[in-house]
Amino acid sequence: MGRRHTGPWLILSGLSELRLDMFHLPRGWWLFWSSLLLGAAAASGQAMRCADLSSLEELEAGGAVYTEAGDARSALEILQARGLGVVRLRLFHSPIERRDALEDVLHLARRADDLGLQILLDLHYSDTWADPGQQMKPAAWAQLSSAALEDSVYAYTHMAVTALVQQGTAPVMVQIGNEITSGMLWDTGRVGGAYDTSAQWEALARLLERGIAAVRAGGSAQVMLHIDRGGDATGAQWFFDRLAPFGLDFDVIGLSYYPWWHGDLTELERTTRMLRERYNKHVLLAETAYPWTLGWNDDYHNQVGLPEHVLPDFPSTPEGQANFLAALWRIVPEGLCYWSAELIAAPGYGSAWENLALFDFQGEVLPAASVLAAGPTVRDAAMIPVTAAIEVFPNPLRASNPVLTVRQNGNSCAELKIFDSLGRLVLQPVPPCGAQEVQWSLISLVPGVYWIHSADGLAVPLLILP
Repeated sequence: MGRRHTGPWLILSGLSELRLDMFHLPRGWWLFWSSLLLGAAAASGQAMRCADLSSLEELEAGGAVYTEAGDARSALEILQARGLGVVRLRLFHSPIERRDALEDVLHLARRADDLGLQILLDLHYSDTWADPGQQMKPAAWAQLSSAALEDSVYAYTHMAVTALVQQGTAPVMVQIGNEITSGMLWDTGRVGGAYDTSAQWEALARLLERGIAAVRAGGSAQVMLHIDRGGDATGAQWFFDRLAPFGLDFDVIGLSYYPWWHGDLTELERTTRMLRERYNKHVLLAETAYPWTLGWNDDYHNQVGLPEHVLPDFPSTPEGQANFLAALWRIVPEGLCYWSAELIAAPGYGSAWENLALFDFQGEVLPAASVLAAGPTVRDAAMIPVTAAIEVFPNPLRASNPVLTVRQNGNSCAELKIFDSLGRLVLQPVPPCGAQEVQWSLISLVPGVYWIHSADGLAVPLLILP
């Protein structure tokens, strides 16, 4: 069983559908303390409130100016002041256009870290954009054998993560590939279509396994597998069902969701619910965006500009953009990452994304930035169902009588770990094999909120009272 890492933003697990009888609690008391937990989680920003700002320094060099109430400030500072917690940064191997190299990522990561922002590292494993339509190997890897390619994935991933760790900007999460629905590092790790074969899926799994192992060896970051099927439950299931037999040790499923490509919110909700229930993983939106206008501010052709690109309930206005993000939080309260929030048009930088940014044509921050950075409400957070593999009682537990009874459903030798509210491992009891119900003394734990993680990666909350 692979390691499980619980970062400060991912402690938030849905509590609303946990069976009350499993905790032997009166309903009123359960609702009281679960509301406290969820309220604290939402207020303290444990959901991932994220924006991809990879192009920021190119825009700044091109003359982009960002403002808040007319005062010019860094886009990083403006978004951080509103509550943004994480910056997503893409990394190309040897960039064709001298952009998004490791030195660029390190520099922007330092700027983000100076403001208290965390880093999500997006590894493209290419010299240019990687997405479902193109997953080209870096030129330096083009002629490598499969075995050498796997070793290169490990070495490169470990080098990138270690470089961030050593400069004091350790990533909280790392993507092993970008929108890898059709695989990565073509044609070695290509899947789908004519490449939808057992041999190709095994090749992809080996590449992913080596990247994941490098992240685990390099630090404590969580691992995301990211596909683009935000509105396609069937396609998302196809991908993860094909990977499931390989038992890959990843933590989070990331989706891209752009409604003009991926369908309406009903399709997004169907997809995220299926992924949580079928694979027992947290799901977040690694990429999303929405127009605040269908107009333009330069002579670049905008990717989104037609009335049919807009959902009926969310007009292409600043208010419509903000309401769209609020609706996303209700569906995906684990986390949102807004793609290219900074990508306005500037005197020396044309943009096809200018009407989708979180700043208007004058560079003034839009209301949607505050909605993104606010995170989910208590009600939103409570929408994530959890089906626990273990039952614990009494819960809450009194510190004066710290004996916890644990009943396991299914595997009576399952690995269990207890984390504190900051995501730190504080206890790893060893259950005796063959015993479906055991008692543990938690005398070493001080009063507070804890999470008991079962072997399948799901979490059960535990409250220890004074």
